[in-house]
Amino acid sequence: MPNITFSVSEDLYKRMKKFSEIKWTTLYRQIIERYLEKLENLNVEKITELSERVIKNGFSMDDIPFDKAVEIYKKMRQLKWERTYSIQID
Repeated sequence: MPNITFSVSEDLYKRMKKFSEIKWTTLYRQIIERYLEKLENLNVEKITELSERVIKNGFSMDDIPFDKAVEIYKKMRQLKWERTYSIQID
């Protein structure tokens, strides 16, 4: 199993140490898993919505010039990053 290492502030570390009975790595793994599920579900919903709109309007990717497609891709990628960091974990 791969390992991931990350840093926390000294204050956060001290606070975590007060609750030594908590398996922090298990908690992190669960939080990451839930976050990924939300991202995956969000992507599926958006793709489905976009696909339905494309089918409804008779749109084809062949209608977009390559340079415009690259521009749209870059914008979508930026929006994805913004959305990724704005999702709230319950």
